This record gives sequence, structure tokens and C-alpha cells, in this order.
Amino acid sequence: MGPRGAAAVAVALWVLVAAGDAAEPGAATPRRCLLSHYRSLDPRALAAVKALRDRYEEATLSWRPCNCSFRPRRDPPRPWSCARLRLVARGLEDAQAVLSRLRSPERLPGTGPTLELLAAARRDVGACVSAARAPGPSGPPPPAPPPSRAQDSPRCHEASVIFNLLRLLTRDLRLVADSGPCL
Repeated sequence: MGPRGAAAVAVALWVLVAAGDAAEPGAATPRRCLLSHYRSLDPRALAAVKALRDRYEEATLSWRPCNCSFRPRRDPPRPWSCARLRLVARGLEDAQAVLSRLRSPERLPGTGPTLELLAAARRDVGACVSAARAPGPSGPPPPAPPPSRAQDSPRCHEASVIFNLLRLLTRDLRLVADSGPCL
């Protein structure tokens, strides 16, 4: 993707964010839980994420020895559950934190637009998590977050987050967008 494509993605994401802020200028009113626009992401935004991941992969091929373990989750929560919603919220937060701490983000194309997309998605999913915690019939407390992967080095954690970023945005976020409010 050239500079024009990256600029177009950045402008499109800025318009989405600005439209959301204009609709709700004050932080006093709670945001609505609306995720339907994440059912299919803009192809240019996905291209920016793919470019970021591919360039990161090229840069990490020089890591030797590679002793990172990329373990998949054993039992992912059901798509319509509040646990899945919280898992996606934590994934978005983690991805945003990792991309914000990259040593030289200018070498990785698509970092800026991807960070903007993560920020917008995190805000929207956060509104849904807050709505799920709204006062209502009392139920069991939310489950504790999974134990941290302290055994992985920061570099391995960074690689894991970036390599799983596309799955987070195209599968996990889409699942919670398709499922509606959590039960």
C-alpha cells in the first residue's frame, strides 16, 4: 500500500471517529452498545493491518533462536457470551498497548491507521462491556481475567499480539458484532 492508500485509510478512520464524537460530544452520557459496523471492516483498513503484520514478520525472521510459544486458547467463550465480549475488549486493549510501544513504528506500514481502528473498536466494545455491567438483576460476578503469560518474553508477547491482530479484528470482533448484546 502506498502513501495514498495509507492516507485514505487514515482519513476514513478519522471520519468514523469524528462522526462518533460529534454524535456524543459529552462524556456525561453513556455510549450505546453498537457494534454492527464491525461486521465487515473496510478493505483498506484490513490491507493496512496485513501490511503491518507482513512487514513485522519480515523484520522478525532475523530473530534467532526463536523460542516463542504461540499457544491458542483451549476453550474460547461462546460468541454471544459476556466473557467473549470481555475477551475481545482485553485483546483490543493489549493490541493497542503493544502497537503504541513498538520501537520503530515508522518502519511498519499501517501502524497509524491500525492504532486508530483499535482505539475506535476499543471505545465501542468498552461501551458494550459497560452496558453489560449496568445495574440489573444480580448474577454471578464476572470471571477473573486469565492468568498473564509471564513466562513469555516481552518480545514474544509483542510478536504474538501482532501475528494475532488480523484474527482479532476479522474473527473475534466480527463474532461479537454479529451476536448482539451478551447474555
